[in-house]
Amino acid sequence: MSKYKKLVQGALNESKETKLLFENLLYEDSITERIHPKLEEDLRNGSHSLAECGVFPEGDVISYEMKLIRERFKEVVTRCREAFDVDNIDNSMIMREQMGLVFNAMDLEQPHLKELEELAVKMVKEEFDIPDDAIVFEAKLTQDISLDGTSKEESPQLVDEEFNSHEEIEEANAGVKKRRVLNAMTQGAAKKVNHMFHMVHEELTNMNPRLPQNYKKMMSAADYMYFIIPDMDNGVSGGVCEADFKSDEDNRPIIKAKAMVFPVLIHELVKGVMEVLSAHGLPTEKNIAEYVVGKADFLAAEPWDMRLGPAMWGRFCDAIPDDDFHLKHHVYTEIASMKPFQFNATMKEILAKTKRGKEIIIEILKDVKDEMKEDDFNESMGDSHFNIDDLL
Repeated sequence: MSKYKKLVQGALNESKETKLLFENLLYEDSITERIHPKLEEDLRNGSHSLAECGVFPEGDVISYEMKLIRERFKEVVTRCREAFDVDNIDNSMIMREQMGLVFNAMDLEQPHLKELEELAVKMVKEEFDIPDDAIVFEAKLTQDISLDGTSKEESPQLVDEEFNSHEEIEEANAGVKKRRVLNAMTQGAAKKVNHMFHMVHEELTNMNPRLPQNYKKMMSAADYMYFIIPDMDNGVSGGVCEADFKSDEDNRPIIKAKAMVFPVLIHELVKGVMEVLSAHGLPTEKNIAEYVVGKADFLAAEPWDMRLGPAMWGRFCDAIPDDDFHLKHHVYTEIASMKPFQFNATMKEILAKTKRGKEIIIEILKDVKDEMKEDDFNESMGDSHFNIDDLL
């Protein structure tokens, strides 16, 4: 440990200086807004839901999670300031206006629901280069959003499983941590694209000229609120999605997404696509897969997935060459399929933006291109081990 690092860590133990030092490290000079103190404390103590997942690179003065949050919070603040045309964000104003923006968007969308549902599916297919016959999408804009009948529980489930050996227990628990990372990447991918509405500005303007600006404010405010409210509602957040694997007559996955407004519908559809891809990361033994899903998939973890996941997904995307970006779903599936030890090592390289991380991506892309056939995507989408619904 360097002398400087020891001095810094010692200072962090002095309560009088902790806040000022931490702020200097966590926030860039241009950012006057602050994350809620409870969330800062979780970061300092490493007590958030992704802290022990094993994929974060070595930090220095601050942990790598803090570096990712520093990066993400600046992005969120900058976008929110721009949307509301302010130099500094008033937290009370954001919380007052958010629900009004949602209800206003719903009113503006009402004459165009079918058109918006079809547009959301089209955009997600293009984003992930999904052929028309690979996945069945069922997208619906509705006020009737409920978690009833969905598979996720509020907290990790007590799974009474008899293991063959202690080594198998260790492997299963490593699988839980890996699944937690994949869940964060799923939320990150969805968060990164729920601002894609700017790509269809003309179409939205033709429906109603007020829609684009409404969406811009609404979604930037929603992102910002995850950093100023420590206990975000772990229930319904305006949308819900379930992915049923091999469910139609042609054994294609069916992604069923419902949301109150168009940008959230995009978010939920992407979550569904990522869930299908992430299923390749489950253990092949059904009982172990049940254990992993029961321990890893729970609602209370989602707020931190949404805070850290976008920066994690962003670094994964940054490692893929522009010319091969349309193959990112193949790369993600290959990484998700790795055993936990290899997965952790790979993710550390990618998150740290090392040369080795980029080399690993290039190696995976080469293998993908060598093995790719015309129906490769179709097969990869339908070749997951289990229907997640059957595991809970």
